[in-house]
Amino acid sequence: MVDKSIFDLTGKAALVTGGGAGIGRGYCQGLAEFGAKVACCDIIGERADETVEAIGKYGNKAIALTADISKQDDIERAVRATVDELGSIDIVFANAGITEAYRIPIHKKPIEDWDHVMEVNLRSVFLLMRVVFPLMMERKGGSFISTSSVGGLWPVTTPMGSAYATSKAGVIMLTKVAARQYAGHGIRANVICPGWHRTMLHSEERRQVIEEIIQARVPMKRIGMPEDMKGLAVWLASDASSYVTGQVFVSDGGEIA
Repeated sequence: MVDKSIFDLTGKAALVTGGGAGIGRGYCQGLAEFGAKVACCDIIGERADETVEAIGKYGNKAIALTADISKQDDIERAVRATVDELGSIDIVFANAGITEAYRIPIHKKPIEDWDHVMEVNLRSVFLLMRVVFPLMMERKGGSFISTSSVGGLWPVTTPMGSAYATSKAGVIMLTKVAARQYAGHGIRANVICPGWHRTMLHSEERRQVIEEIIQARVPMKRIGMPEDMKGLAVWLASDASSYVTGQVFVSDGGEIA
């Protein structure tokens, strides 16, 4: 008989960056559904508020935070607020990220665009680790989950750009290194690589074009939804994955299987 209590997150406190919409909101919903207290952090405060309102039905404490996770001061404030309001920080989903203008060859790529994508997608994960890991070391445990992308695993022809793909590959390696460095402190670090999931990162017109391409090559013949990420998120956050660290999990309907 399976001990279902290993999935129970009651009493745990989680910080989710980019939690105001899309996959991040799916993470927040899954965590709250299984008992966790949730700090939803987003650069757009209204979206964070909407997520907190949506997960209120589960009865666990939830707070909305507004922060630009590419800035160290904002990250420190968000982490401090999580600990102050929720009592601890046991689970982190480094999920916030941005896309870029597609199909721009490297020799024409504006340096400012490259730097901005790297700051938001990769540097922010590094900054978050620097602030969170000492707290988890004091508690002798924690689960840190990074959101990368299938674009960080292979050079997809559509629709990812050079900076996005490179930043997401960096997230994978950074998280693997962290898993090795902090395993002795009871901290686990893993990566989720979603394929195309329907989010708010694209205009409706662009989304329809991309989804038509993606759906044609996904064996499951459907588009991923944020809700599809909840089970994997809860598993990695909970004791159900207590012997799992440094691993990469792909959720893409079989596209690169």
